[in-house]
Amino acid sequence: MTLKIPIQEIVKMVGYSSDITESMGISKRKTLMDEKIYVAVTEKDLESKSSLVWAIQNTGGTDFCIVYVHQPMQISAPEAKLHDQKLRVYKKEKEKAHKNLDKYLNICRQMQVTAEKIYIEMDSVEKGILQLISQRGVTKLVMGAAADKHYSMRMRDLQSKKAIYIRREAPASCHIWFTCNGYLICAREATRTDNLLLEYASSNYLSQSDIARELESVPSSSTLVQYDDRIKVAVTEADHAKREARFEKFKREEAEKSAVDALKRANQSENLYLEEMKHRNETEKELKKVKEELENLRSESETRITESNTVIRRLQYKYDLSMEALSRLREEQEELKLKLREVSKLKSNHKNHEPPEYFICPITQDLMEDPHVAADGFTYEREAISGWFERGHETSPMINKKLPHTSLVPNLALRSAIQEWLQASSSSIIE
Repeated sequence: MTLKIPIQEIVKMVGYSSDITESMGISKRKTLMDEKIYVAVTEKDLESKSSLVWAIQNTGGTDFCIVYVHQPMQISAPEAKLHDQKLRVYKKEKEKAHKNLDKYLNICRQMQVTAEKIYIEMDSVEKGILQLISQRGVTKLVMGAAADKHYSMRMRDLQSKKAIYIRREAPASCHIWFTCNGYLICAREATRTDNLLLEYASSNYLSQSDIARELESVPSSSTLVQYDDRIKVAVTEADHAKREARFEKFKREEAEKSAVDALKRANQSENLYLEEMKHRNETEKELKKVKEELENLRSESETRITESNTVIRRLQYKYDLSMEALSRLREEQEELKLKLREVSKLKSNHKNHEPPEYFICPITQDLMEDPHVAADGFTYEREAISGWFERGHETSPMINKKLPHTSLVPNLALRSAIQEWLQASSSSIIE
């Protein structure tokens, strides 16, 4: 559903003979060029307010036209019947657009200038504005160079694709100002064409009243040369077709540019993907290496723990043997104390001069002079037990079991008892 501006009827151009032409004053011809200042606005609420205010304050005009080109939804007849909701949305958008245009008209009233609104429905905003320029002979147009949010102090040229296309394709007779955020960015000056036929076909149409007045002043005998209306229509259609071709070329160039940009982005994405995969593979290799190192450390730690546990068990075993030997030594000390008491009794009696059995070395069977306790808990003469170990023996001479160690501990209590017994024996012999 597209609502277009009705194309104005082309005024028939009437030619005169050379003598009649000379008799008519060229100054009497009045052109149909529209001197109103047209301001193109966008669909968003008062987004183009800065452009309208700039036009009112800087162009010197007092008569303005607010132009809005709406791109409607494409709704076919069956869809219109089956989808009433789309029609309601369409009507709502149209009402919203007219309310927005009324807001611009209110601004013009506040700034004390006259204005009217033009609502156009067309598939392309650029085509709608160009058609308006051609149909109404627009000579002054103000439109945005870019959205206000894109404005910067260094902005010197157009950024909007629509503005670029209109600057290139609009008729040369139209003066266009391009603004942004209330500042003039650039302007395209209007120029006159030397081709009279194109000038009359595009913009400079004689008014019907002027033609009538001039025809009244021409003698009845003069020959009027009429231009073929079909030639003018063909010129208009050719100009329209040329503009369409340029628009399509522009769209095709934009599409090709977009395709090239998309291809570049795709290549960049592919390169980023390859780099990411490479980085990922390197990370996986490093992770695998770290895992292997951790596994090796874990194995080494387990081995060391096992060895430590073995050493601990060995030490515990030696400790237990040592504690057992110490316990035996304490028992022997208690026994020695008892035996010392017996020795004291023997000394007091002076009856028995034979040494006690525990004063005799189990190896030499002689009275011990330097008794020492071995790991098995028995007491031996130091030289006898040392010789036993030096001859390669690792077992106990008494119980024939392997000794945990070959260390010897002096049995001082037994040595004292032996010495006392010797002294007592000597005294009793003398007596």
